[in-house]
Amino acid sequence: MGSKSLIEKMHLTNAHILVVEDDQRLNQMMTEMLRAQSYQVSCVYDGLQAIEQINQNKPDIILLDMMLPGCDGLQVLRSINSSFSGIIIMITAQQNDFLEVSALNLGVHDYICKPVRPHILLARIRALSRLNQSNNISETAINSLRVQDLELNLNARQVSVAEQPIELSDAEFDLLSYFMRYPNTILSRDVLIGEVRNLAYDGFDRSIDMRISALRKKLQDSQPPYKYIKTVRAKGYILVLE
Repeated sequence: MGSKSLIEKMHLTNAHILVVEDDQRLNQMMTEMLRAQSYQVSCVYDGLQAIEQINQNKPDIILLDMMLPGCDGLQVLRSINSSFSGIIIMITAQQNDFLEVSALNLGVHDYICKPVRPHILLARIRALSRLNQSNNISETAINSLRVQDLELNLNARQVSVAEQPIELSDAEFDLLSYFMRYPNTILSRDVLIGEVRNLAYDGFDRSIDMRISALRKKLQDSQPPYKYIKTVRAKGYILVLE
């Protein structure tokens, strides 16, 4: 029998969640809420303890605070980046796009701003767990991404829609690959410009809008309501899973 997926493992073991939060009241609240939902929960209060626990116990899910004594959440992510393959949800009081982008680039799957709403947190955990085995997005190989009927091979830099290959420019390929790494996530213009073009957003640059428009045409999705990349008013764009 082959190795079980993360979601199968979660059903068998009720999932091991590590809560990394130095606010003792918040840590206790999350721990008690998750245990009431039949999760196995461990908790630590600083970054150095977190690294030790993650390396030793390999939890299925990590709820990671950004600001921690010992070392912060980003340092924790850098320390475990190559060894941890589970789900990571960053929890922070800082609403900062650059911190969020840094966390996402270091392997975070979701980013939640405080105050933590227990029912929202639980829903995010369950959604990410389902997403891990969903046919709507799967890493069919280390260099392959799939969302809906879009398939992208990072190594060969090839893209297909409904199994039909399409030609993209390098800029269009890089933009689509970034969306496909973070599906169902609203990506603002400044994040897209910073990550895809390595430029600072000045508040007026609309080059990303033009690239998205060109990309939509090549995906044969140039008229609303869009099937793939949708516009989120006053926030940015999102590549929807279905």
